[in-house]
Amino acid sequence: MRPALLLMLCLLPLRVLGNPPLPGDDSIRARLKACLLAGDMACVVDQYLALQDIGRVPGWLVSFQNAFALTNRKAGECERVARTVHEGLVKLGERPEFIRFSVSGPSRVRVLGFDETTQGVVVKTHQVSTTGVHVTIRLGNKIIDAYTGLTGLPFQDYVARLRTSPGNRIVDEVLKEL
Repeated sequence: MRPALLLMLCLLPLRVLGNPPLPGDDSIRARLKACLLAGDMACVVDQYLALQDIGRVPGWLVSFQNAFALTNRKAGECERVARTVHEGLVKLGERPEFIRFSVSGPSRVRVLGFDETTQGVVVKTHQVSTTGVHVTIRLGNKIIDAYTGLTGLPFQDYVARLRTSPGNRIVDEVLKEL
């Protein structure tokens, strides 16, 4: 029985078995979505270029890639990064939201930190805000910013890594726009 199955597969037209999808094909869109969900930026770029059948990366996609650069991991960059990531995700067909994290409480010190972890151990705390406000993107249940990269973190995991002065608390809210 196996030789007969192999013979049938060999006789199928090549286009049925292995040709890549044509530009605009829904399977490219599905792969693009899978790349976004996995946080794989190189894959996102490849699939977008295949979907649009263009040979160069558009400026907005370059900006989207650059939003996750290490140079953007500093206090004061979050709104610019959030706008860039939001624009990129919208152009890729997603529905991201802006999320603002704010420090509330009795302490006048309004710093906000984010714990970077490796294998569950805090290796560094980044100061993400000196004003007590940090803006990120939420896509589904993931929070995305320069510290998480496109991979993002589940909302509760992200909030658990935020730090502020003793006695203060962190409040989040959805923003319609920045």
